[in-house]
Amino acid sequence: MKLSEIAKHLKADFCGEDVEVLDVASVDFPKDKSITFIGKSNLIDKLDKNSGFVAAIVDAKLKEAKIPLPYIFVDDLKFAIKTVIDLFYPDENVEHYISNHAILGDIFVESPVYIGDFTKIDDGVKIGKNSFIDGGVKIGKNVRIGKNCKIYSNVVIYSDVQIGDNVIIHAGSVIGSDGFGYVNTPTGHLKIKQVGSVLIEDDVEIGANCTIDRGTLGNTIIGEGTKIDNLVQIGHNVKIGKYCIIVSQAGIAGSSEIGDFVIIGGQSGVADHVKIPSGTIIASRAGVPGNVKKPGVYSGSPIMEHKKWLKMNVILKNLDKYLK
Repeated sequence: MKLSEIAKHLKADFCGEDVEVLDVASVDFPKDKSITFIGKSNLIDKLDKNSGFVAAIVDAKLKEAKIPLPYIFVDDLKFAIKTVIDLFYPDENVEHYISNHAILGDIFVESPVYIGDFTKIDDGVKIGKNSFIDGGVKIGKNVRIGKNCKIYSNVVIYSDVQIGDNVIIHAGSVIGSDGFGYVNTPTGHLKIKQVGSVLIEDDVEIGANCTIDRGTLGNTIIGEGTKIDNLVQIGHNVKIGKYCIIVSQAGIAGSSEIGDFVIIGGQSGVADHVKIPSGTIIASRAGVPGNVKKPGVYSGSPIMEHKKWLKMNVILKNLDKYLK
């Protein structure tokens, strides 16, 4: 692909020779005749002509810098990275294939779909076209999977789960397992049957080894466009809004409600029946014991406004001085 073609996709101009680009690469791991990305001035020295790079895409903030290779300046480097990777590594079209080693009940598939080896799909399941079901997946009765979905190996989807279009679920995740619901009695803990399900809306991505519990009576809901990192636990009856980000090792307890465009940092915990308004950011390792009254940035355990948390930490670090 010519550098001019890449520039056209980025709606930007290129400078220097219109070189042929064969691949995209990290600045630290060059490939032959590849293009890379420069966001900081100290990385420019890595653009040695003998490194294998033939061109660079450079943050427009570095316009005053001298770039030793043909280049394209862009205002949004992260979006440029996404765009160029997509150019060189486009999504492959799903070819219709159903493995002879798959165990299939009475199901409906909208061709083309891919169903890999040793996948087991129970009766009543419907799978939309262009969906990819990898080997070793288990799908329970009456599950609905939309179009253009990717379900990777060893995912388990319990019965009655509803999955929208363009959903990605990475290896080892479990969708629709029982919520953690019990009645405590003097003689022990009595299980409350979990007869609800899980609704995953369009364009959701769920990382590896996540667990999303089914609702007790209604649905646990993951809103459109939400992205969930690896190793996240979401309890029963939780409702997560649209376009949220939930980072690795976070946990959200049952019946909590998360608004739209909320970010929950890694290793954070949200207690049960908590409401978090749209636009809120919860920093990593934070503890949310109760309702968040207004949008903002919150840190600490229990949470407080981030500025207050920073001030408190400064005081704690100097506490020995105050006690003298």
